[in-house]
Amino acid sequence: MYKQCQTARSAARQRELEQGLLQIMQKKRYEDISVSDLCVELGVPRKSFYRYFSGKDGALYSLIDHALMDYDGFDIYREQAQENQPLYYMEQVLLYWVGQRQLLDTLEKSNLSGMLIQRAMAYSKNIDTIPRFMQITDPQLREYGTMVTVCGLMTMIVRWHHDGFTKDPKEMAQLALRLFTQPLFSMRWEDL
Repeated sequence: MYKQCQTARSAARQRELEQGLLQIMQKKRYEDISVSDLCVELGVPRKSFYRYFSGKDGALYSLIDHALMDYDGFDIYREQAQENQPLYYMEQVLLYWVGQRQLLDTLEKSNLSGMLIQRAMAYSKNIDTIPRFMQITDPQLREYGTMVTVCGLMTMIVRWHHDGFTKDPKEMAQLALRLFTQPLFSMRWEDL
């Protein structure tokens, strides 16, 4: 895993190391990178690397988790958008991930796009990141509903990226909202 940094200086250093991993992953597949490779490429002693991460997986998790956390500060109008403008909110989510193309490219190159989906589900479980218009009121369905929502949205983003972001963000936002607000199946519960 990775360390929760206590100072701005150590957090900045951790981010530098994460970005170094991202740069190396643009040249080499993740599976072909060792901690020694990372340390040599980044010019840091192994001891310094292990001060922040338990291993290269910890650095990868930190990189992905920080991308997820960074979205929290991306849209300053989130509260307004959550209640009044779901389409605007969803479009902002999609635009954020378009801006994360380098990370998405790198994860796809190493067949790690599923890791992004997995980390997004874990992140949403620990922090209330689901907008109000998508929150599930039934307490029995809340945990699993949140997982389905986050997994579905992140899967859409990964696929959209894989296809080259060919659709407009607004069009993708409309599609996502339709998926999250309309029944997917025509069968009624009573018919089962």
